[in-house]
Amino acid sequence: MLFIITGVALFVLGLLGVIVHKEFLRKLISLNVFTSGIFLIFVSTTTREDIADPIVIALVLTGLVVTLGASAFAMMLIRAYAKESIKESDNV
Repeated sequence: MLFIITGVALFVLGLLGVIVHKEFLRKLISLNVFTSGIFLIFVSTTTREDIADPIVIALVLTGLVVTLGASAFAMMLIRAYAKESIKESDNV
């Protein structure tokens, strides 16, 4: 039950961060916290008798890998956007 409550707290804090923050990097970090909460809730709700379902664990690990790749791609997009905005401000 403690893991479910922690997962919900991470979910809510991450969602709040995505909504409130204006900087893209902070939004990305909040999105990663948000997805970590989802993964924790998913594993916690499918665990029975202190044994986690192996299919759920495989899905969560796959989700972590996809999240890592998406975060790296998003960081590259944020970096390119920052460089472009610096170039535009120098030309003005």
